[in-house]
Amino acid sequence: MHATTVLISLLSLTGFTALASPVPSAETSANTDNTLVRRTSNCMAQDGVAKEWVVNLDNDAAHNKQCGGGCLDNIRGRCGAVTGWRCERNTAGTGIYHFSTSAFCTLNDMTQALHACSGLTINCSSGRIN
Repeated sequence: MHATTVLISLLSLTGFTALASPVPSAETSANTDNTLVRRTSNCMAQDGVAKEWVVNLDNDAAHNKQCGGGCLDNIRGRCGAVTGWRCERNTAGTGIYHFSTSAFCTLNDMTQALHACSGLTINCSSGRIN
């Protein structure tokens, strides 16, 4: 019984010591960058005889040599024919793609195609494209 009392005492002291350890300050912490950056990658589809798409992809140049080129290949692989392809990059480097596919190209098809070319999961949604 005496050994049990000693063991419980030692475990209690160890637990209280861990709880009393100071939290590192921001000055001593290696990661002090707390900047929150909003991602602008998004995907919107408008249903019709042909499905109209607008995709914004953050940092397009990191994923595609030509504006949207790698993504276009993956979109064709998932959805077939792509018509009316336009791609431009804004000053922030975001690629903005405008194009049409058949009405049978699903939101999931596009999400998977964009993931294949960028490594990002961009959940596409239906709506009205201006």
